[in-house]
Amino acid sequence: MKQKTERHRREEHGFSLPARLASFRYAFNGLMTMIIEQRNAQIHLVATIAVLALGVLTGLNSVEWILLMLAITLVWIAEALNTALEYLADAVVPETHELVGKAKDVAAAGVLIAAAFSLIVALWAFWPF
Repeated sequence: MKQKTERHRREEHGFSLPARLASFRYAFNGLMTMIIEQRNAQIHLVATIAVLALGVLTGLNSVEWILLMLAITLVWIAEALNTALEYLADAVVPETHELVGKAKDVAAAGVLIAAAFSLIVALWAFWPF
């Protein structure tokens, strides 16, 4: 809770460069937590690296790159929101609860939808390579 108190105190004093830099540190910590603790994020990381390498090797055009980057970003955003919801739900309701399970399933469906879109974009971008 100390971290939350310090954040709140800094926000009360308006804009400060150290506070903005700290917010980037918190975001980076969240990204690293997600990658280290979540198996699906690790899979997304490997897929991201593979797709970027394949894109460089095949010489994609700018439209293909933009769409691939959009698809990759969409998956990472969905995974981050899903992970945040899971952590929060587990903290608030540690025991099994039907509605919490449904909320987690819906969040996971969001990741599935983003991943399916990414697969379609990748097939389009790399076809017929």
